[in-house]
Amino acid sequence: MAWTEVTWACGHAGSMQLYGKQSARDAKVASEAGRKCMACWLVTQWEEKNDPRAQREDRYKLAANIAENKGKRIVVPNNVPVKNNKAALLAEKEQLITRIAEINSIIKSFDD
Repeated sequence: MAWTEVTWACGHAGSMQLYGKQSARDAKVASEAGRKCMACWLVTQWEEKNDPRAQREDRYKLAANIAENKGKRIVVPNNVPVKNNKAALLAEKEQLITRIAEINSIIKSFDD
């Protein structure tokens, strides 16, 4: 039994618990690296089935905890706004507008 570092196709990194011969371990790592991590896969499944867990901001952390019980440690953000939640999208929009105003102010200072 060994833990091996992996970076999945979705960009998340982590480690997997592997068993058996080295050649089988290498094949498993190569296979996993070509697909989404289990956390992203679970969240996608929840979204497709309109599962209430898909509406939680900590859905990736929840999915990563489930994956860890299956021998996969995945590093994911603690909270991710739900994209089909109007309030969360409006809050994100306001943050972006504020940041754009800050950048415009900095750019304007170069012209002075």
